[in-house]
Amino acid sequence: MSNRMGVLAQVTKSLADKGLNLEAVIATVEGADAVIRMVTGDHQRTVDALREQRLEVQEARVVAAEVEHRPGLLREITEKLARQHIDLSYLYGTAAGDRCLIIFSSTNNDWAVKVLND
Repeated sequence: MSNRMGVLAQVTKSLADKGLNLEAVIATVEGADAVIRMVTGDHQRTVDALREQRLEVQEARVVAAEVEHRPGLLREITEKLARQHIDLSYLYGTAAGDRCLIIFSSTNNDWAVKVLND
């Protein structure tokens, strides 16, 4: 969407008004556009809420991994994926206490899940 003052507030208000929880979110500016990537507890209701606001919605499959929060973990994950020639499109994450939530999109999400579970 066009990057304009208050667009993130508009999006988050729309979701909150519908009782939707954000599990992960990252908002960036790319040129004249705002890009908001998010994971919620109810995908379809989220899409419907955003479309009601006449916002452009692009859906993509991602991998969400809840993992132990410890030094070197992200290095281990990214090295495992690289060894299997899995290219990341984007990755973001956060940590709280002893747990981390990592969200990423790759060239082969299904294979990435198998690789990380081994």
